[in-house]
Amino acid sequence: MTMKVPTNAAPWRDTCPEVVLSHLQLPAIDKMPDELSYDVAIIGGGFSGLSTAGAAARAGASVVVLEAADALAFGASGRNAGILCAGINMPITYTPKGSPAAALWSATQGMLFSVLAEAKESGCFLDVKRIGAMALATSKTAAKRLERETKARIAAGMSAELISKSDVDRLAAGYLDVGKVIQAMMLPDEGAIHPWTLLATLANKARKAGAQIYGNALVVAQEKNSQGWLIKTENGKRIQCRGVVSAVGPTIDTTGRIFALSFKTDVPDTCPVWWDANPYIYYDFRPGNGCLTVSGGRYGSPGTDKLDRSYHEKMAVATRQWVPSLAHEQPDYCWAVDLHVAADLLPEIVVKGVNSLSIQGLGALGVLPGIVLGQQAGAQITKDILLKSSMVST
Repeated sequence: MTMKVPTNAAPWRDTCPEVVLSHLQLPAIDKMPDELSYDVAIIGGGFSGLSTAGAAARAGASVVVLEAADALAFGASGRNAGILCAGINMPITYTPKGSPAAALWSATQGMLFSVLAEAKESGCFLDVKRIGAMALATSKTAAKRLERETKARIAAGMSAELISKSDVDRLAAGYLDVGKVIQAMMLPDEGAIHPWTLLATLANKARKAGAQIYGNALVVAQEKNSQGWLIKTENGKRIQCRGVVSAVGPTIDTTGRIFALSFKTDVPDTCPVWWDANPYIYYDFRPGNGCLTVSGGRYGSPGTDKLDRSYHEKMAVATRQWVPSLAHEQPDYCWAVDLHVAADLLPEIVVKGVNSLSIQGLGALGVLPGIVLGQQAGAQITKDILLKSSMVST
């Protein structure tokens, strides 16, 4: 079945309320003076950049966010598949013990609960649902790995339980073909989020704290000087800052191409996110917003879209195997994102120089780790520059 759908289109624009779209708009830096000065400059307006901005501004720094696009949601964060899950881009059993990334498991779980709680507040336009997630084992090897993963998550204080094929069928309300399922791991605290509503929420928090966010501010140079750092944009703006945080995420030095598609379809409200627990099967299935969104697949080559259609066709075939009702349906959206990805990628904050940090390693699973690391980077950079100022003044 040959697909006839446009590529590079995600469903988030069509499913986003107008009020949210208005909060994603940015003033262009073109209209600002050529010389600007701030305590902290943040490069990138995605999940991590906006979280950094809010944390730094709340800590007392003057902050500017430099976003290359004209508005928010045009980068990797805006083309995220919308799965909201704790942890990092690997099973907890694979995470190196004692590494900074290991601490992200509990930190991201705490952030997940925070996002879910915030969504219930009056006036909040976060679109998030706690529908849970299922890892489905279709082989004995995968079933044993799920047993180990479940035990490890429980030992780490996280919620996880093994469930049967009949449990999967009940939760999915008959929507999935569970014939090959042997066993499953249920993660009840996970869910789905509309990524654009999260970006708008993080942006408003940063603005409320005093941060300024500019669009059309593509950074082309970052130079150390006696006052800290001088940031230069493509359109000739010069931003002097005491500290800088690079939060462009995994879009620099890309190593692979990640694929996604969406079918417009009604999925039972009780159906969780799901994926096949067998190794080397990288498809994640996310119901919500009137669609079934699928992401992952074996990584393609970055910088080219020549193989996009073949990857999307394979992804659609895999989807129809799980969902018989889509046997004769075509996906309504298909898109791809070039990212720096690897199976052993560990999210981290890297010191690039004096008062210069970079948030790296977010890979294909960067929503909650990006927020957590952003908050940590914002607090750290502000503490460093304010401490230096205190030492100079005394």
